[in-house]
Amino acid sequence: MTQTLIGKFAWVFWLLYIAVIAPIYIFVQVNVSSVLNESEKAKIELIIQTLKPIISTYLTFDQTDMLNDTMRTFFQNPNIKDVSLVDVNQNIIFERHYPHSNIHKTITLTTPVIDSITHQTQATLIISYSNNFVHDLQYKLFTQLIVLSLFALLIFTITYIYFRKQFFVLRLLANWMGDYSIHKASEPFKSDNNNTEILTITSSANKMVETIEDYRVQMEEINNELEMRVENEIIQRREKEQLLIHQSRLAAMGEMIESIAHQWRQPLNIIGLAVADMNMKRALGSLGEQELEKNTAIIDNNLQFMSNTIDDFRNFFNMDKESLNFSPVQPIHEIFSLLDEQLRYANITYLIHENCNQEIFGVVNEFKQVILNIINNAQDAIKSRKNQIGGKIEITLRCDINYLYIDISDTGGGVPIKIVERIFEPYFTTKLHNKGTGIGLYMSKVIIEQHFEGSLSVSNTDDGALFTITMPLKHT
Repeated sequence: MTQTLIGKFAWVFWLLYIAVIAPIYIFVQVNVSSVLNESEKAKIELIIQTLKPIISTYLTFDQTDMLNDTMRTFFQNPNIKDVSLVDVNQNIIFERHYPHSNIHKTITLTTPVIDSITHQTQATLIISYSNNFVHDLQYKLFTQLIVLSLFALLIFTITYIYFRKQFFVLRLLANWMGDYSIHKASEPFKSDNNNTEILTITSSANKMVETIEDYRVQMEEINNELEMRVENEIIQRREKEQLLIHQSRLAAMGEMIESIAHQWRQPLNIIGLAVADMNMKRALGSLGEQELEKNTAIIDNNLQFMSNTIDDFRNFFNMDKESLNFSPVQPIHEIFSLLDEQLRYANITYLIHENCNQEIFGVVNEFKQVILNIINNAQDAIKSRKNQIGGKIEITLRCDINYLYIDISDTGGGVPIKIVERIFEPYFTTKLHNKGTGIGLYMSKVIIEQHFEGSLSVSNTDDGALFTITMPLKHT
């Protein structure tokens, strides 16, 4: 990590170095030369404008010596190479060449000499000058730039070597801490670097690792304690859940026994009437073979009905926990078959809308227990309404691509708003103490969510409550 940091530092320096030196060099090559050339041109033009009236005067009065002296005045500028003066007929009036060594380039200026009185052109002044001084100045500036760059490079090299030495210690420290993170055990970090900051960092690192080690030991102890607590809590929750399931089944068993009592009331009455009829006819001496067979058949049929009821009761409460794929339609019909007589006695009708025939995965008897709990709650809600005789329970099965939805609605008036949030809490009930345990809906929600990986919710309609069971479909 530290090696990467110092490497990045070097790369940043070189990028900055190039980013600064290159523009300065371009600036010297372009802008400085342009400015100097313009400046030199302006100076020469100023000299020309100054001497042109004098040259015009000497030409008017034909003062050749004075004219030559004036023309030689241009060579006071060391950059001027050639000076010529020609008349209108291109005859040379004055011409002088000043030799320069190492001339790179010359620039020529041509300007007419006009008589100030007649305003006629008397001659043409031609001046050529070199820009060697620009190259010389550029060379000096570039040389100074190189010297400054080398000095900066030297300073950087010294700085780089110094910090690399310091960062090397940090790299060793990083490797040491990496080893500690893997092996969880290490000797204190030691370094022969006497830099105050490095000593502070290494000392702080040793103290930090020592503190981390103490915390690690404490965390291991806390984790072990938490694992034991969690394990004990899981065991207690499982025991509590098993107890709740047992209580729920006992409560459901009590309700089923009441339902069986309703189921058996009519068959027992019929059997009693048949036995009484046979006894009366036997006492009168009119009990014939045909009458005996008729009453015997009546008794056999009703006994078979009662036996079937016992079989349904036994199947409902068997302890089979095998999970399998099944259609929910048949278990719902079996529940209503058990409750049929009880519902009819309470003047409660029921209707099943089978809009979905897909299979779900789970324990059939647990699914039956959920349906039974919800239907019994609906039945109790309908019976508790004072201004209503009887009622209706509707079950609608519907599904989409992934889920089965079972809507169970009733005409029992609905769930009061203030207790909707608590209706699935354990031991919460609005019934009298001898009518409900408060665990039926709680266990129904637990079974649907944990065993069927679905959800159970409740809402109110205009007539009563609506329980919605959502379960994933079993795709084949």
